Amino acid sequence: MTEREDGQALDEGGLPEGASCRIDALAAAPAYRILGEIGIGMDPEGVVVDPVLERAYVACSRSNAVSVVDLERMAVVATIEVGQEPIDIVVDTATRRLFTANARDDAVSVIDIDQGAVVATVPVGIYPAGLAIDEGGRRLYVGNTIGCSVSVVDLDRLEVVATLEAELGAGAVVADPSRHRLYCANFVTSTVSVFDTEQLVALEQVKVGEGPCAVGVQAERGEVYVVNCLASSVARLDADRGEQTGELFGLGAPVGLAVGAEGDRLYVTNRGEGTCSVLGLDGREWARVPVGTAPGGVAYHPRDPRRILVANAGSGTLTVVELDLDGPPAEVVEEGAHPLVGRRIPEFALPEVTSGELRHIGEWAERKYIINFFASW
Repeated sequence: MTEREDGQALDEGGLPEGASCRIDALAAAPAYRILGEIGIGMDPEGVVVDPVLERAYVACSRSNAVSVVDLERMAVVATIEVGQEPIDIVVDTATRRLFTANARDDAVSVIDIDQGAVVATVPVGIYPAGLAIDEGGRRLYVGNTIGCSVSVVDLDRLEVVATLEAELGAGAVVADPSRHRLYCANFVTSTVSVFDTEQLVALEQVKVGEGPCAVGVQAERGEVYVVNCLASSVARLDADRGEQTGELFGLGAPVGLAVGAEGDRLYVTNRGEGTCSVLGLDGREWARVPVGTAPGGVAYHPRDPRRILVANAGSGTLTVVELDLDGPPAEVVEEGAHPLVGRRIPEFALPEVTSGELRHIGEWAERKYIINFFASW
């Protein structure tokens, strides 16, 4: 056992004592390096970084808590209990507060970063799952999945000031303050609801691919990006015309999205294959980074945008990746088949939702179908 200069005990591998972390010095490609994979809690989903304290905050949905990760030590340093099933998390840098969407409490928890504790709870719609923040407009937007709505919360008064009607499966939301627009992905109806944030009224519903579950905006280009989980695609929308202009296929059940700070790329997590894709805004894939099992939320470090963090719901870990990509690679990333393609489907049976009758997988042999385990808990 040794010690760092600051007195922190190190194990035989030179890592902080007690850190659940792996260092991958031999990455599979020169475009990235895996800095660590940290055990953080049960079913982590949303992740955000506080650049002041150099810490990541991860909403662990089945732990009913937020894990606080020291990004220098690569270790969990605190756990903050919140409401039931926190899914998404965002930060208000002006007040140094975190907000979590607690799906089974129909509420948002407010955490004071410096105190490391919950200081308020805001009731919202039914099953909140998505959050978006407009610091300039001092508003928090909450996508309520079962409530089919978006709650508008005043960031300073911490109260709901309006409720906008969306569609079934409303969840992921993103704001574009430059255009006074809000976009809400509706998972069940495969649409995106567009709202005017000045008048707080609905403008239109844009049809996208099946199962939209993440949405992001690149205001300078006037583009909105929608991750369609069931279609395994990312759709591109024109922010001014409100229509789809393109769609990229070939991803592995994508669920998470972050628009890169560099203004030229997207980070998309592929839940079905345990990877994170780096996509150019033209749809070309620059790299596909192996992370943990069933990745969801993805974020970049505000002071070091090439360091990205991926919350892995299946493995209960946070993967920290360092990228070395100034632009698209000389060669296009080859799309290989998933290792399970071509293997026989295991025998199983499940009861039908309406009748309760037991149905066997063999009944659908040689037919196309979708099995959705997206939120089986």
